[in-house]
Amino acid sequence: MKHIIILLLLLSITPVLLAQTTPVNAASVDVNALSDSQIQKIAQEIQNRGLTQEQAITLAKAQGASQTQIDQLIARMQNISPAAAETGTTVVPSATVAAPGGYSTPKSHVAVSEKTKKVFGYQLFNSDNLTFEPGVNIPVPQNYVLGIGDQLYINVWGASQSKVLATIEKTGTLNIPDVGPVHLAGLSFEKGVSLIKSRLMSIYSGMGGATPNTWAEVGIGNVHSIKINVLGEINAPGTYTLPSTASAFNALYLSGGPNENGSFRGIRLIRDGVTVRTIDIYDFLIKGDPAANAQLREQDILFVPNYKARAEIEGEVKHPGIFELKEGETLSDLVHFAGGFADKAYTYSLSLERNNEKEREVHTVVNADFDKFTLQNGDLVRADAILDRFSNRVAITGAVFHPGNYEFTPGMKLSGLIKKADGLREDAFMNRGLISRLKEDNSLETVTFDVKKVMDGTKDIPLRKEDEVTVRSIFDLQEAPTIAISGEVLNPSTFAYQENMTLSDLVLKAGGFREEADLSLIEVTRRLTYAEARKLTNKLNTIYQFALTRDLRLSPADAAFKLRPFDEVVVRRAPGFRDQGSFVISGEVTYSGAYTLMNKNEHISDAIKRAGGLTPEAFVEGATLTRANQLSAAEKEKRMELMRKDSTLRNDPLFSGKNNFSVGIELKNILAKPGSGADLLLQPGDVINIPKEMQTVKVSGSVMNPIALTYEKHLTLRQYVNRAGGYDENAKTSRAYVIYPNGTTATTSWFLLRHSPRITPGSEIIVPKKPEKKSSDNALKWISIASGLSSLSIALITLVNLTK
Repeated sequence: MKHIIILLLLLSITPVLLAQTTPVNAASVDVNALSDSQIQKIAQEIQNRGLTQEQAITLAKAQGASQTQIDQLIARMQNISPAAAETGTTVVPSATVAAPGGYSTPKSHVAVSEKTKKVFGYQLFNSDNLTFEPGVNIPVPQNYVLGIGDQLYINVWGASQSKVLATIEKTGTLNIPDVGPVHLAGLSFEKGVSLIKSRLMSIYSGMGGATPNTWAEVGIGNVHSIKINVLGEINAPGTYTLPSTASAFNALYLSGGPNENGSFRGIRLIRDGVTVRTIDIYDFLIKGDPAANAQLREQDILFVPNYKARAEIEGEVKHPGIFELKEGETLSDLVHFAGGFADKAYTYSLSLERNNEKEREVHTVVNADFDKFTLQNGDLVRADAILDRFSNRVAITGAVFHPGNYEFTPGMKLSGLIKKADGLREDAFMNRGLISRLKEDNSLETVTFDVKKVMDGTKDIPLRKEDEVTVRSIFDLQEAPTIAISGEVLNPSTFAYQENMTLSDLVLKAGGFREEADLSLIEVTRRLTYAEARKLTNKLNTIYQFALTRDLRLSPADAAFKLRPFDEVVVRRAPGFRDQGSFVISGEVTYSGAYTLMNKNEHISDAIKRAGGLTPEAFVEGATLTRANQLSAAEKEKRMELMRKDSTLRNDPLFSGKNNFSVGIELKNILAKPGSGADLLLQPGDVINIPKEMQTVKVSGSVMNPIALTYEKHLTLRQYVNRAGGYDENAKTSRAYVIYPNGTTATTSWFLLRHSPRITPGSEIIVPKKPEKKSSDNALKWISIASGLSSLSIALITLVNLTK
């Protein structure tokens, strides 16, 4: 504990600790006697206090600690680290060790104008994809200049073995155990290694001679940091801390590079007051020359002056932008800086705008003078695109094997162009072709030719550039012939017409007949021929009727009738064929479920018999029939039109588009008189439901308390309403009605006296609401009445006056 307190004193942790402990002589502390755990606690405490190693050593010396004690402490701290434990390296510290990770000042981020972003070279130091951030974990070159703070390791192996890790001190020397100080600061890495090995030979005799048995390796670990000043027209001028391996581009990257007025081609590297190098970044950007990236040293100055001349180039070049110019550089240099012309650039000449003393002027520079035309500050060069036309093109389209553009040569004829296109296709229309030709005033004219005469050489035609030749296909000049089949086939469709196609061939294309097809009457509708259509008659089409076999065997009659373009074939349904329709019966019958219709004359009563009759619990008065709402597309459209004219039809299930609707039936009468008018014929999709005996009556609508009440045979509609609390103030009492369980409805009627409908179990009494009266309508009525009374009063007064 005494040792820990003294070490904390040496590292100048806090005055508070010193005040709380007994003063101890720092020179009497034996660092080697401390345990590894005590050394680790000291290192952790230094880290927690936020002290760098250099700060802690400086403060320890101020408290009277010797350099030997400090060296021993640092050696112990590094020896117990994982890296040192693996290598067994002897560490010789000094007061100038640089803190790892503290070599480089963070990159500056500044806002720049859009014009600055267009300057060639700006993206080099301000791109997210390119970084010149200085690296510290890289091998140093042989010409690297050693300096104070550089950490070197020496590894001796063979007959003798030793490992040393030491740092160049402020005196410029490296302290090697048993060798002594070796002055290295200012030497290149190559010369420093040679000097160290020569000094090691004084204590390791095995390193010399013709057959050495001891060898040594010298390397560099942490490098020292340097401070660089970046001045002038820079985005973020200032002093930057960099590793000693840093280059000029590292410093320019961290400072954001030259600003809007800064030069990229005249950056001065000043060392000890003398300009040792002028850096042209274009050498790196355009030529890829790494020599432009100069090595930096302590207290170097990078000075970015103002640019002297810039010119902008836009248009059809690969890299449009603003480029800095040196004295004497020409238009050819500017195009080179911009990466050369783009693919469709007009390279014959360039248009240049220049500022003179009073105004702007235009220069047109032809390509022969690009190397001679010297640029000035502020020049704007524009590279235009080539014309969208051809100097030697002819084209052919249509019924040739390889339509497209071809080279026009002097004396070229139409037959030669067709041969270049690999000749005419078999379907070429030989009677006429077209040439679309440009006249001298660029207007178009049409030249016609006989394809057959051109091909046999009877009448060939000389071509001109930009001629466009069209040879039509015979199929282009007629309506695409088709043939259609519909009705009872598996795949009714429209097919491309083929010659010699028979009726059976077409049925085969359509996948064959459906089961319901009537093969005894197949109808073919054929257009009128050209000769028939020329005469004005009542005839519209020609109809043919045939009979086929289901196996589609070839027959003389079938083969004799050939289909023609645009024929329409219809296969009708057999008259006796019906879909296997079914109905469902549910509820209080002996055998509920789905049943298939036996014939077209099956009634509701027949369905009850097939279901085994009613059960004792069946409530006959409540039986219902739900029927499928089967409408064709035409019927649906007609009903939609009626709904648009009459909005009240929207609530009607027959019009609302629902899939089914209810049919009111009187099952008691049906069973009493089977086959009567009330005994409806069944249809596919019908659902018959016979409920159990119902014991309630529902009262709803404009009553005080809508409720379901127990059915009592002797009660009337008014009595049920009274049990529901009576009518409310908005009730339309004269229009109350009853919906019975079978879906039928009865309303209140008047003939001298009021007659209410009877109430049965399962009924629902509905009391409608009075229609709302608009206040504006009432006001108009009263105004009308007042106006009428006023007119009547005036008439009476006039009449009285006349009688006097």
